[in-house]
Amino acid sequence: MNYKRIAVAVSLACSGLLQVASAAPIEQTSMIADAGLINEQQILYWMVKRGELSATATDAEKRTALAAYTAKAKSFPTREHHALKNSMKQKLKTRANRQRVNGSVFSDSNDVEKTVKVLAVLVDFPDLPYNDNRLTASDSAMFYDNYPVAHYEKLLFSPSGFDGPQKQNLKSANQYFSAVSGDTFSFTGEVKGWVTAKEDAAFYGGNDADKNDDDKAVPDLVKEAVIAVVADMSEAELNSYDVEDPGDLNNNGITDEPDGIIDHIMLFHSSVGEEAGGGVLGDDAIWSHRFFVQPQDLGFEIPGKNKKIFGYTVQPIDAAAGVCAHEFGHDLGLPDEYDTRAGASDVGSPVGLWSIMSGGSWAGAIPGAEPTGFSPYARSYLQARYEGNWINEQVVNQESIKNKDLDVELFSAVNSEQTNQLSIPLPPLQVQFKTPYAGDYQYYSGEGDQMINSMSFDVTLPSSTSLTLMMKAHWNIEVDYDYVQVLINDTAIVGNHTKIANPQNSAAHIITGDSTDIPESEGAHNWVDLEYDLTSFADSTVTVKIVYITDEFEGEYGFVADNIKVLDGSKVVYQDDAEEVNDIVLKDFKRVGASIEGKPMRYIVQLRSYQGVDSSLKIDSYEPGVLVWLENMNQTDNNVSEHEGQSLIGVIDADQSLIGTRGTSTQVRDATFSKFDQSAFAGDTELSANSTFSDTDNYISPKQPQGGMFLRNLGISLEVIEQAEDSSTTTVRLTRTVEDENNPEQIAAYFSSEINNLK
Repeated sequence: MNYKRIAVAVSLACSGLLQVASAAPIEQTSMIADAGLINEQQILYWMVKRGELSATATDAEKRTALAAYTAKAKSFPTREHHALKNSMKQKLKTRANRQRVNGSVFSDSNDVEKTVKVLAVLVDFPDLPYNDNRLTASDSAMFYDNYPVAHYEKLLFSPSGFDGPQKQNLKSANQYFSAVSGDTFSFTGEVKGWVTAKEDAAFYGGNDADKNDDDKAVPDLVKEAVIAVVADMSEAELNSYDVEDPGDLNNNGITDEPDGIIDHIMLFHSSVGEEAGGGVLGDDAIWSHRFFVQPQDLGFEIPGKNKKIFGYTVQPIDAAAGVCAHEFGHDLGLPDEYDTRAGASDVGSPVGLWSIMSGGSWAGAIPGAEPTGFSPYARSYLQARYEGNWINEQVVNQESIKNKDLDVELFSAVNSEQTNQLSIPLPPLQVQFKTPYAGDYQYYSGEGDQMINSMSFDVTLPSSTSLTLMMKAHWNIEVDYDYVQVLINDTAIVGNHTKIANPQNSAAHIITGDSTDIPESEGAHNWVDLEYDLTSFADSTVTVKIVYITDEFEGEYGFVADNIKVLDGSKVVYQDDAEEVNDIVLKDFKRVGASIEGKPMRYIVQLRSYQGVDSSLKIDSYEPGVLVWLENMNQTDNNVSEHEGQSLIGVIDADQSLIGTRGTSTQVRDATFSKFDQSAFAGDTELSANSTFSDTDNYISPKQPQGGMFLRNLGISLEVIEQAEDSSTTTVRLTRTVEDENNPEQIAAYFSSEINNLK
């Protein structure tokens, strides 16, 4: 996946001459159009109104037109999602160590409150003033005669909601975040504007044919607009928008302090968003998204203000709370949960309206005015990052349900006072890796971000004129940003395949790139002979260390070594073929065979109802009940068009009977396990209740596998034994049936190593 990169100056302490890999800068080739906000109905409406599509177009013609129009849409891996994920993992691990068996997670931090302050900026264009936007009541469900500053202040920050187009009370973004965080996250700020851009709308929002038809110059618009609204701000007022250091840029461990960057910028422009048809501008409109200004410089410094503009979100004139909260979810570090690579024939990831980071951003009688809650993956992330009361989770350990029943009471996901999420961590999965060069074992660096993994051993070198360290190795390492060094007494030394210098940081004598590119590499895994001259260390005892260092962002599988030797001429002074456990010191390197331990996986159980932020599930014909999710950290996204049945997070659909050929968003409407029959739904012929989940059953949805889920056959089952009529409470019975004690995982044959995308 060709993710764009964002530079975040996060340094890691390291002793001696070692330097942590510097973060790779973003390849700012294009803007990012957020596919999660696509409104197909409105796109077709505007195409017909502008005369680009016949009012009598066939369904096939409509699908073709939509596919062409939405081809630019994709996802963006946010700065926070990458730069913070390791610290989030550490927080989760630390708190997990404090919890009791089957106890509540995060109960010690539920009283922690967080307040963010947003700078919201309204900008229009010389050819499209906000008060002459050429919209009519039929053009948008969020149409108003006027869009003053006061409208956006209420839309974003009101504690009591705001008047909708029909004078109905609609919830604000502030109310949404307060509800989903259990009243521990305050979404505050001010709205500035309207200001007028220097150029017409097409200058900023026109499609760039050289860059996937992405918007041409939205960061320039952000700069213009912010410069205009802060021009008359006092230093104290501007400083009030910079109170966070999410990347810990000064490496002092404190994130609640200024970092010289405006924390949160939300831009509103004077057109319908391109994701909803673009209004009168068509494809010259801006597509709502989250992105960055001059990321290669970690932002743009505002002239005369000593503050930078960096991250921003952009929304349309007729935005509802859903698009605002979805994009701000990216600001908080969350990834998209829809299939960002889906084509016209793909059906989508198994999330749908169950999460605001997927289709839930468009939920409600007015599309987007009543967004649904976050997925359990997102809630867990937000809890780890901000503490507070995003979840009250009970962890169910394997031993507590092994060949016995455990009844657990669960409350609705919107109930922040009681247990509202169950987590069932799954046993580690051994997945196929690489075969050793010889024998049964080898040494492996591991894979991941912000790592300093090492292995070391001491060796006494004789007095000699020909001392050589040799090993067999293969690797795939992100070029220059991640690397391996061999050190003698903490000093990097030259080898036959090392680079003298690294253009991205001060690390010298590194191994990086792919051993496949070395002509003399051998075998299926491209083993290479590495040699290092140790003669200058003769007649001494030295520490030999192999270290693998990675930056904050994407990488490859890392480095593998086997048959390590130190030779005095042809005489072996030291040898380690990894076949036996010895005195070698492994610090996150591992001695492995042809398989390795997969990344964490868990089932997550929620009770969804028609209460609170989930009230719109009823409007959109989603069924209340017990929702079982699979979180699979072996996947980095929900692009099921590329890996069917395997996603970072997705629901396990209780009803495997398809509703015609409709997309996954419709298919998962009845994904809940329940004691009650489903409500009638057009095209759905199977409405019977299903109250029992078992991972020995098949949930792959063979006729629409992109919407299915591969499960491990672990013998884990869940039965809904009690359920309130309004699904506000339930009692579920959890069991794990283990028939073969010598093979407790009972892994199904169809669950292959491909789920891990390991090379």
